[in-house]
Amino acid sequence: MSKNDMSHQSLRWRFTLGFITLQLVTIIASFGLVLYIATLSTPRGAVPSAWYPQEISKSVTVDHNGKAAIDPTPALKTVMDEWPTSWFVLLLADGSTLRRGEMPIDIAENAAFLTNFRSVELRGYVDAPDRQATIDTMSTAAGEATVLAGGVPMSLYQLVFVVGQITIGVPALILLVVTLVGVPWVTKWSLRSLRQLTERLNRIDFEARGGLVDERGLPSELLRVVREINLALNRLDAGFEKTERFFVNAAHELRTPIAIVQVRADTLQQSEEKLHIQKSIKRLTAITNQLMDIERYRQSPPISKNIELTHLLSKVVADLAPFAISKGYEISFDTDVFKVSMEGDDEALDRAFSNLVRNAIQYGGGRGDIAINVEADGSVLISDQGIGIAGELQSRIFEPFYRVNPHGSGAGLGLSMVNEIIEKHDGFIELSSTPGEGSVFIIRWRNALRIDMHRQAP
Repeated sequence: MSKNDMSHQSLRWRFTLGFITLQLVTIIASFGLVLYIATLSTPRGAVPSAWYPQEISKSVTVDHNGKAAIDPTPALKTVMDEWPTSWFVLLLADGSTLRRGEMPIDIAENAAFLTNFRSVELRGYVDAPDRQATIDTMSTAAGEATVLAGGVPMSLYQLVFVVGQITIGVPALILLVVTLVGVPWVTKWSLRSLRQLTERLNRIDFEARGGLVDERGLPSELLRVVREINLALNRLDAGFEKTERFFVNAAHELRTPIAIVQVRADTLQQSEEKLHIQKSIKRLTAITNQLMDIERYRQSPPISKNIELTHLLSKVVADLAPFAISKGYEISFDTDVFKVSMEGDDEALDRAFSNLVRNAIQYGGGRGDIAINVEADGSVLISDQGIGIAGELQSRIFEPFYRVNPHGSGAGLGLSMVNEIIEKHDGFIELSSTPGEGSVFIIRWRNALRIDMHRQAP
């Protein structure tokens, strides 16, 4: 199996591996937690049956004269404090005896016989179940000794019950937590490739050609789907490229017959029909030129360089001022900042702002002021005092070939191109318009701009 094939594991294998790992972790955690809880058990209740004699043997001390004594360990002292009936007797190898508490008479009468055995357990009488005892031969600090101990509950039932509950309850609790937390996590981890695929699909730019979905790390079940998507994207790219070539070639081919018709129309005698023909030729020429502008912009490689926005706008205003004045307008440029710097295509932005100013000239009604302003945050406002746009039409003006005035000379492509250029520069256009009072186009930027508020000292 190649390295590339290994990177495309199936979803079935990912789920299997994830749940196997989860179950192993659950088993290990359960086993470890049960052992930990068991080690925390202290000699209380039924527990002395397991630890009481050992604690007694640990409590034997020998002084410098070789005399044995009892110095209770903390655990033994706890048992003696909690159980006043507790007792024990140690028979040392030298014949001496160490004792604490009162041994029941019936057990004492049989002690000589019972000590012949290395280990004895007395479970108590039916009418006195607390009368229990153990007899064990154990090592102590004074040598080997026989330890007789009792007077406390010595049954292992409670211990077995507690340990049994722990061994059942702890794994069940861990399994519940794993089910509620681990299973969703394993599912999310196993299906992470679907999220990666969604992110990769979202990164595909409709306007960019040659965009494909990255196949790396995707499971085998999705690999075939992705490859089919990539083939479809290639076919779409080929179709778009063919369509774009058609528009460019059509626009080029139209220029010659339009020019011929223009020349012939100019030779006609002055009449109302001639004016209609010339008006139609003018609109056809505008559509052809704008189609070529749009396709040239789309097919040109993106240019990114530092642009000084206020300088670019002042140049646009200077270039179009004679045209605006000849149409009866006052035109002005004002800025609240000294410089606004951004990254982008200066030719494309020049084309966009020029179209907006021409649009104001065309629909301004031949009167009033056309104002271009740069605000403190870098936003650009282009306003006129013309006919305005009705509210129900404002959302459509950026659609290709849509014209507010169907009888105007515009081609309906200028604002569509403007919107496309502004969006390419991570901006958006807002429109505020009132019929009969004029319109304000506001260009705002999503990306951070470098703004210089003050003119630098010479």
